[in-house]
Amino acid sequence: MRGRCLISFLKNKYLILVPAFVLIMSALACEKKGLLQEVEEEYAKGNYHEALFLVKHNFRRGGERTPDLLFISGKAFLKLGRESEADDSFREVYGIDSLWAPRLAEVLQNEAIENLEKGHDAKGRRFILRAVDYRNDIDFGEYNAEVGELLLDRKDYDGAVLYFTRYLEDRSDTIGAAQVMIDLGAAYEARGEMLRAIDLYRLFQERYPKSRLVSTVNWRLENLLLNAGEELFSGGETEESENLLLELAESADNPLVREKVNFMLARIFESKLEFAKAIEYYKKVVYMNLGSSGRLVENAKERIVELEKER
Repeated sequence: MRGRCLISFLKNKYLILVPAFVLIMSALACEKKGLLQEVEEEYAKGNYHEALFLVKHNFRRGGERTPDLLFISGKAFLKLGRESEADDSFREVYGIDSLWAPRLAEVLQNEAIENLEKGHDAKGRRFILRAVDYRNDIDFGEYNAEVGELLLDRKDYDGAVLYFTRYLEDRSDTIGAAQVMIDLGAAYEARGEMLRAIDLYRLFQERYPKSRLVSTVNWRLENLLLNAGEELFSGGETEESENLLLELAESADNPLVREKVNFMLARIFESKLEFAKAIEYYKKVVYMNLGSSGRLVENAKERIVELEKER
């Protein structure tokens, strides 16, 4: 039966602090059974300080800084709440061998979930970001929406889309699904995928017609449709722009959007030399006179005067 190292024997037998020279002697004895094995045993027993001492002593004596020893060191640092030192160890592991990335991500994933479950949200979110730095598709289950939010804030829109989509695929019937749909739409917009965002917002309107968030979705959708109409007109697709904006003029809830839509329709009809219709829509802008976009009102007044002269 293999004997225990002196460090463990003294701690268990006498329950005293082990002097430094005894720890050193123990470390030397441990070489006979394998340093890695002894470090793993100390870690498994919760003796994180002892595990770290054995590794550090080995390094000070010129021992090789192997990924497995650094990996255990990083885990021990985490257990002791020394996050920055854990980060340093894990980064060194990855720098030596990037194939360790999945294992690094898994450790950080577990730390993230454990902290989130305990209500330590800030700490849990820190570990989420550390985990995805090593593996950007690791699954956080019920916390995938939080991962998406963090990546959206980080402007990692591809990552945000991945995690929001994953959440909705697995948890479309949860209370948080409505907000996640909006966040996914925002990620699509940020990626320039306006049609996908429009489709998603329309799906939201169908699925959650009584949601308190529907006004937010309506505002986003109306602005997207307005921008789409402007782009179509600028690109020479006048008929498509006219059809889209005529529909939006009837359905828009936001008065500012209606004002801009009417102004755009007036421009479209003016470009088609349909001056009577152009004047009609410019007058709608003037009569609405919302005040918040006085520039449009003044421009509309000027165009009415010029078009009346044309007529």
